[in-house]
Amino acid sequence: MKFFWDTSAAINAIISPDVKGRLNADEHVARQHLLLEFFSTMTGRGVQYKDPEGRSVLLALNPDDAAKWLRDFAGRVTLVELDKAETLVALDEAQAKSVQGARVYDYLHALAADKAGADVVLTRNRDHFEGLTRARVEWP
Repeated sequence: MKFFWDTSAAINAIISPDVKGRLNADEHVARQHLLLEFFSTMTGRGVQYKDPEGRSVLLALNPDDAAKWLRDFAGRVTLVELDKAETLVALDEAQAKSVQGARVYDYLHALAADKAGADVVLTRNRDHFEGLTRARVEWP
């Protein structure tokens, strides 16, 4: 089984040992964009989550800790990218796929997942990928 990781899934992995544990089996792919978006989010606004006691916690990382976490994560995934020609063809087809605005990022993630032969896209934003990938889309 091959899994494509969206940034939201990687953010779940830093909060949940069970989600991060998914990296211990199967094959995993992501785009380089995930590394930058994760770093931006986690060293900027961070993320709110509920701890096991139900308390709201804000998790934000300093740049060194974010880079260290990403180095470990990146060692467990293969990065796949679209080249210039693939990206331009995708943009030519964007209107037919109802892609505009910020949805373009998830569209390119979906195409990269298909290029990598992913069976599943892991994301918290399931509706963002609707109709854009051959892979099954599931919550991390």
